[in-house]
Amino acid sequence: MNPLRRRAGMVTLLLVVWLAETAFLLYVRLFGVVPDIVVVAVAAVAAREGAEVGAAFGFAAGVIVDLFLEVPLGLSALSYTIVGYGIGTLHTGLMRATWWTGPLLGGAASLTAGLVFVLVGIILGQEHLLAVRSFVVIPSRAVYDALLAFLIFPVAGRLLGPAADELSPYQS
Repeated sequence: MNPLRRRAGMVTLLLVVWLAETAFLLYVRLFGVVPDIVVVAVAAVAAREGAEVGAAFGFAAGVIVDLFLEVPLGLSALSYTIVGYGIGTLHTGLMRATWWTGPLLGGAASLTAGLVFVLVGIILGQEHLLAVRSFVVIPSRAVYDALLAFLIFPVAGRLLGPAADELSPYQS
């Protein structure tokens, strides 16, 4: 597939999930929490494209999210970069794709990003993150994001086209 089309698909995916999250999903609460589908999109890209692309996509997604939060700039970017690299490494090296891979990776990505965000935020002096509610919201959000991964992973696959390691039936 054309690398330019793949990049355009990543930009489109990032814009679609960010707009859906900020315009619509803020009002759709489950377990009393708002989902973080941007991190699910990071997991989908990382699982499909590998660790390096996943980390770069995670960084870009995190910077966009950070622009609208009242925390130190780069906190979400760091969390999403770690998730992108970790999911890309885990999926390409250890996991075989099954029907439950997307939700598992989406939930794990959300859980990891939430923990990194809170722990690094506390280190950087964001005392408001050191609350029991933070550690209740993180696993609840991970479950919610795992459910939404059933939707996000196929959308990401459609926008990105065939995975880099998939051969077309017309290629030898």
